[in-house]
Amino acid sequence: MSNGEPLGLVGVFASPQPMVEAARQLHALGIEAVEAYTPYPVEALGEQAHAGRPTALPWIMAAGALVGACCGYFIQYWDEWLSYPLNVGGRPYNSWPAFTVGAFEVTLLFAVAAGFFGLWFACRLPRLYDPKVEAEVFDRASTDRFVLRVETGASNVPRDRIRRVFEQHGAEQIVEVAA
Repeated sequence: MSNGEPLGLVGVFASPQPMVEAARQLHALGIEAVEAYTPYPVEALGEQAHAGRPTALPWIMAAGALVGACCGYFIQYWDEWLSYPLNVGGRPYNSWPAFTVGAFEVTLLFAVAAGFFGLWFACRLPRLYDPKVEAEVFDRASTDRFVLRVETGASNVPRDRIRRVFEQHGAEQIVEVAA
């Protein structure tokens, strides 16, 4: 452990059903900071497991689309009206119907790029080291074990009560981890 102060408890279960029951009981106690690590998706964990913080990704993509629309329109306006004003077929220099398709494509480009990099930022990537999963019990979480991690510092429930919930539902191992 990196700083000596254990800030979480990890319970390792052999099957998903006891883990789901333990997560339900912890949720009933008022603990919101519960994360589950499973080898396959467990549908019953949807309400109990920590869903994460709200993300600003839709707003980031909308801002990227707005900037892209403005840039896409302005680059065509600047080219046609300010730098190279050529009268082709008697059309006006600032012809917004002609600029719509190009501006739309640049809008999509900026929105997708903002979404891609915004997702990386929201997921805090690239994360090469995560001290929360430093414990050895996480090694089997992707193969054949079901791991439930509870941040004990985020709730008023004592650590002994969380440990008893894990023991009551048949956890194979209970380990204290640092965050």
